Amino acid sequence: MDDAANSCDTSESELTMRRRALIQTLIAAVPLRGVRSWAQTVTFPGTRETALKDLAATVLPESLAPAKRDAVVQQFIRWVREYRVHAEMQAGYGYPRVRYKPASPVSTYLRQLDMLGAALAISDLAARRAAVATALTEAKIANLPQWPDGKHIASDLMSLYFMSPEANDLAYEARVGKDLCRGLKDSGAEPEPLKGAK
Repeated sequence: MDDAANSCDTSESELTMRRRALIQTLIAAVPLRGVRSWAQTVTFPGTRETALKDLAATVLPESLAPAKRDAVVQQFIRWVREYRVHAEMQAGYGYPRVRYKPASPVSTYLRQLDMLGAALAISDLAARRAAVATALTEAKIANLPQWPDGKHIASDLMSLYFMSPEANDLAYEARVGKDLCRGLKDSGAEPEPLKGAK
């Protein structure tokens, strides 16, 4: 009787060990790197939101009110979180080949925020801008991209703002409405001045 019980215990023990081995094999087969990247994207910027806001205060125009600057930061966060890897990109005139979005830049952004963190925390604006300029030079960024390209968080944050219709209107101090459709009826009309523009 005892032998039968021991035999039964041994079989259950072996079965449990086999289950554990199978579960470990399945876990090892799951591409956790993609899961981690997705989790980072969803929670971006995580604990680095203060650094991201400090970066915005460094690279965006001083004339922007804090509320508008925060709105740009939130727009950038939304862009990162909604980024879809391998999504088809708009071809545009002169680009006959279909292009796809590369890997998510979130890991690069977080690493760059960590590297700039100490410099962004200081109160001297000129010193902060010098630190960002050095980082952009080291990343070989010579010009702003037409749209964030994932090479550096500072240039991507700037491109998101400076290439926007709002920044264009502010530059001209008028409601130009870049990239917005205007009917033929209004095509010859001079854009109305922005309220509060000099």
